[in-house]
Amino acid sequence: MNLKTPKLIILFLIGGLLFQACSIFGSNSSEDVLFDQTGTLSWNGPPAADGAGILFETKSKTYGAPGNREDYNDYFPENKNQVQVIADIKLTGETTTRGWGSEYPEITFLEIKIGK
Repeated sequence: MNLKTPKLIILFLIGGLLFQACSIFGSNSSEDVLFDQTGTLSWNGPPAADGAGILFETKSKTYGAPGNREDYNDYFPENKNQVQVIADIKLTGETTTRGWGSEYPEITFLEIKIGK
C-alpha cells in the first residue's frame, strides 16, 4: 500500500476546506454592496427609547442603519424626519433589533444622495 496517496488526498481535502472557509467568512464580495438604491431615509426615534432609529426603506426591504439623527442632519430638511434618497449601501450580514423587537438587516451607507 502506498502511503503517499492517502496523505496527498488528505492534504488536498484540508486545503480545499480552508479555502472554502476563507471565502465564506472573509467575504467582501460585490454581492454585499447594493448600488443606486432608491428609498426613504427616516429617523424614527432613539432605539433606547423603543424607537427604530435610522431606517432605509426601499420598495422591497427595510434596513437598519447605525447612528442617530444628528449623524444624518445634512440629508434631512429642517424639522423633517424623512427624505427620499438614492444610496449605495453595504450589507453587514448582521441583523439589528429596533423598537419593540423588530429586526432589520443591518447596513452601512457608502454614499447618500438626496433624491428628486
